Amino acid sequence: MPSKDSSYKKVFFTEHMPIERTPKSRALAVIIEILEPAKKNRVDVRDAAMIKFASDLVQKRIMNEGWGPTEKKVETILFNQLPPVGEPVRKGDDFIAWIVE
Repeated sequence: MPSKDSSYKKVFFTEHMPIERTPKSRALAVIIEILEPAKKNRVDVRDAAMIKFASDLVQKRIMNEGWGPTEKKVETILFNQLPPVGEPVRKGDDFIAWIVE
């Protein structure tokens, strides 16, 4: 369950395909909860580090589904902006992550 006291990043992955090749592009997002220990442990939470962390979680799926090149972007989101999340795909000392579509 996400905590109101944590900070959050949302990493978007969008397939970049020419319009003539596909009628609809695909997209995924990874919600990352940055836990308090991350701040104490001085864990890198810059956008590039969040993209790498999220990419490690979705890379196999993107490859298996045959995605083309992907565009990646990061947004900071507030607790009250979180979409419904189920079970996390990764839990650690510094981060908790969920994949949302």
